[in-house]
Amino acid sequence: LKDLVQIITRNKTKHIELLGNSEKPSSLLDQLYDGISKGAFKDDAQAVMHLYGVSNPKDANYRKLKTRLIRQLVNTSFFIDNNQPQYTDRARAASSCYKDFAAAYLLLTRNDARRAGIFLLEQTLEQAIKYEFVELAADITRTLRITYARGVGDALLLEEYTNLHRKYEEVRRSEVLAFDYYENLVNYYVVKRSPNEEVHRIATQYYEELLPLAERADTSNFYYYTFQIGVIKCFSANDCSEALLICNRALEVLVPRTNTTTKGVLFSVAVQKILCLTQLRIFDDECEKTVAFCMEQVAEGNYNWFKLMETHFHYCLHARRYTDAFSIYTRAVQHPRYDLLGGSARDDWRMYGGYLHLLAQLKKLDAEKVVAVDGAFRFTKFNNDFSILNKDKEGMNIPLVLLPMMYSLVQGNYLDSGLSLEALDKYRQRYLENDMNRRSAIFVKMLTALAKREFEQASADRKIQRELEELKAQPPQLSRQTFAVEVIPYEDLWEMLTETGT
Repeated sequence: LKDLVQIITRNKTKHIELLGNSEKPSSLLDQLYDGISKGAFKDDAQAVMHLYGVSNPKDANYRKLKTRLIRQLVNTSFFIDNNQPQYTDRARAASSCYKDFAAAYLLLTRNDARRAGIFLLEQTLEQAIKYEFVELAADITRTLRITYARGVGDALLLEEYTNLHRKYEEVRRSEVLAFDYYENLVNYYVVKRSPNEEVHRIATQYYEELLPLAERADTSNFYYYTFQIGVIKCFSANDCSEALLICNRALEVLVPRTNTTTKGVLFSVAVQKILCLTQLRIFDDECEKTVAFCMEQVAEGNYNWFKLMETHFHYCLHARRYTDAFSIYTRAVQHPRYDLLGGSARDDWRMYGGYLHLLAQLKKLDAEKVVAVDGAFRFTKFNNDFSILNKDKEGMNIPLVLLPMMYSLVQGNYLDSGLSLEALDKYRQRYLENDMNRRSAIFVKMLTALAKREFEQASADRKIQRELEELKAQPPQLSRQTFAVEVIPYEDLWEMLTETGT
């Protein structure tokens, strides 16, 4: 404490510029902050015009003002109140540990503050170990090892920190390896979601390499990345039975680790469990329990909350709970933060709206209520409203292609779909005639025969019966096609289409 008092003088603190704590506040600085925080300034051009009356965003005075505000905000960020409800104990500990480590590092650069720096590092190390901040623990023990080896004559502590440093460097290498392998695969998982032999091969190799390291690494992060790779290994081959076992095992390992497992990790694994329950047609109360668990891990309106809504929506459609699915959709798209979604996430919700219109046409939902939430369904507008899905010719592009055809068949005029039967057949031959998309290829043949039935009833009926038997022979649980492609199971769609007399 004496060392700290000697170094940190009151006069020095006067030179720290904090937002709202300056002895001579700048009215221009306050105006820039208020204009940004209240949304009055959308960009630099608006701000510089308001403050200086010029149109050049590179104006020297404006750039200096902007730099000063940035510096004050950065300085003030060290004093953000993390006692708010949205901060977990682990998040508070992370903020405190990294601030203390930074302070200790600066103190150790001064010969007259080494004792204070060492004390702060040793205090921080306890928290880093408790909450499994592996990288920080490795950096702290490395710094303490160097310090004790060169300046502090305590052989026992030097040996202790040397061993700890080696341990945490090894754990860090294991975590980095698992992270690297996971990141190599995650783009496939988030965007395409279609089975892939090459991804399955790589994920299997990664998983088999990492799993034996788990006992030695034994951290929540390592377990999470390893189990995630295991899930991708299973999903890439559509083996949801094995994926469900991995998800349950992951939750068994991670849930009790309250100090080291983040809510985001638990949420991710639990959502994957719901996906497995959907594919395996396990329609009991396990899903609703898992959804409730996920709700405890996520803040309403953020990206993960929308992902949970999407996953639950999908589950309800497969469970034939169409009214519940519509309620989930309504809650999601009417949320104030829905407009912030972009890319494939936004595309998926737009497509789901189209399937709700189809269900309304099939008399499974109230058409007026669907229109009130999603607007009128128009083929031209619908087909041109996707930024990601219409570029990929497999995966989630399949339900996007099929929807207009089914909708027009229900209305009794296939020509309105905007896709000729010849073009649809070429699409099937080029993209669907493979092991991954076999069910979709069969369903396209059935829809094509249904569209021709009015003119070729006998041959169409024979073809439909033949393809229907083949579809039944490849149930989703055994098929290699990912369940996400079937927004509504093909068997259910076919039953509804034929019930309406299409």
